Amino acid sequence: MKVLLSIFTVLVLAGCASLTPDSGTARVTGEAIYLERIAMPPNVRLEVTLEDISLADAPAERIAEVTIREAGQPPYPFTIEYDEEQIDPRHTYRLAARLYDGENLLFATDEIHQVITRGFPSEATLRLRPVRSDDARGKASRLPATFSGTLPCADCPGIDMHLNLLPDGAYMLREAYQGKDAGPFFDIGRYLHSSDGREIILHGGKEAPKRFERIGTEELRLLDMDGQRIESELNYSLSRLPTFEALEPRLLLGGQYRYMAGAGRFRECLTGLEMPVATEADNRALEEAYLAASGEPGEEMRVSLEGQLAQRMPMEGPDPVLTLVPERFIGVWPDLSCPSPIQLATLQNTYWRLTSLGSEGVQRAQNQREPHLVFHEGGRVAGSDGCNALTGSYKTEGSKVMFTQLATTRKACLEGMEQAEEFRDTLDSITDYRIVGNHLEMRDNTGHFRLRFERVALY
Repeated sequence: MKVLLSIFTVLVLAGCASLTPDSGTARVTGEAIYLERIAMPPNVRLEVTLEDISLADAPAERIAEVTIREAGQPPYPFTIEYDEEQIDPRHTYRLAARLYDGENLLFATDEIHQVITRGFPSEATLRLRPVRSDDARGKASRLPATFSGTLPCADCPGIDMHLNLLPDGAYMLREAYQGKDAGPFFDIGRYLHSSDGREIILHGGKEAPKRFERIGTEELRLLDMDGQRIESELNYSLSRLPTFEALEPRLLLGGQYRYMAGAGRFRECLTGLEMPVATEADNRALEEAYLAASGEPGEEMRVSLEGQLAQRMPMEGPDPVLTLVPERFIGVWPDLSCPSPIQLATLQNTYWRLTSLGSEGVQRAQNQREPHLVFHEGGRVAGSDGCNALTGSYKTEGSKVMFTQLATTRKACLEGMEQAEEFRDTLDSITDYRIVGNHLEMRDNTGHFRLRFERVALY
């Protein structure tokens, strides 16, 4: 009997030994955190998964997972055990985490946290970010909306800023410099959301667009030109007012004018807004110049003038409507028309020319292809590093992007070899992308800006 028990003990111990790390079981560890000052109910549930994300045209393959019930407050330490035989050193693996209250998803990771292979460790700190509810998104989209605040000024006490976002994608902006006799100053144009929804970008008459980060539904925070937060104790935020407050900007205007049946209509170029023209101020000079230049009734023609976009009562209807008051007519240009309104570019099937590499501009060598990328459907990317042709795979998930299997030809170039190598190395560090109008921006997992591309129209 003792012999049989000894044999049984040895078999049990052998079976247990087969589950130890020495015989095929490994661990990946870390902690999940969030930075928001929000207390969690004690029964929140954390789910962390280890996933294979190597295939660009396929969903992530779940390798292992762990669920921590009644997780309480952060930080949330975790350990995931996995079978080493499932790991291919040529593949790419990540950790992803989600925090639930019952079935309600509260927080989730939105970055690619690579582990295990390709030089990455078997531990990671996962940053959880709030997940917006459908109600919050609906509230944020209520338009028209007015945002107001006083921003810092280099040579005055402050800049009073009043921003109106209109339902059709147009905006109006007033800036008043405290203590200055000049102004206020107006700008109009169109606003776009960035591809990840985190920014609102104003494209108007100014040389550079203004960029704002959306903070919840009631606040916009001014960003720098690269889309980075301005690190300062001063206020750079605009708060949403309880009610919409219309503006009546007075500024230099250009647009398409037509005159028919005794009435003028004006379509402003920057905003795309169409409106009636008030029969006052310099309206007669506008009408006469148009009629002298037009070939047929109702033809649209480009005009320029100084004027005001005012709220006036229409011939019919109970409410005021936006109306052009032509204060000073400048000229009519029969051969010109408004440019196409700016639109958000798409990642795929667009020729993206590299314009910034880190904080430096990109040099282009004669008789060599410029650095660029084209993201094709099906997860393939192609382009040039400025010297050699570049091909590989990419995978996106929300605003996250990862490049894999990047390869180049081996041609030696007279110029730009160092820049080409830096471009390729930088692509390996990219985890996040954002499309801002006609520009594609890419950042690493620390949020630092690394690459900027511009869309190129191909004819």
